[in-house]
Amino acid sequence: MKVAVLRSSQKDVLIDEIDSKLDKDTEKVHLSIRPTINILASILTAAPNVKKITCPPSLFERTPKKIRVALEKVGIDFEPLLLTPGRPRSHPNWKIDKVYELEEKGKSAKEISDELDIPLTTVYYYLKKDS
Repeated sequence: MKVAVLRSSQKDVLIDEIDSKLDKDTEKVHLSIRPTINILASILTAAPNVKKITCPPSLFERTPKKIRVALEKVGIDFEPLLLTPGRPRSHPNWKIDKVYELEEKGKSAKEISDELDIPLTTVYYYLKKDS
């Protein structure tokens, strides 16, 4: 099964990438941009035997239902797929858990920052994220 990963997030460049990477042997395509009717038409023209199209979960959620239904009608599976997770955390999970634990004990963000040797802005980020 030939798989093509299209990394461009600009439509004009993506069309060139489709033309250069896809052919009749391509069965799976991964997009880094939310699919539109024009993009899908270009993919299906260049690779008529595509069976599956994937994109990152965040783009999958924002893809209009009519596009999902249209793909289903022509027999193409459309699924979310995370190829590369975001930037790795710079602090271990135990330290992040400790931030919440110390906050529950009534410690201030400054005290947590000093005790765990984590920047104050990072402590605020995790505390805000949890609320």
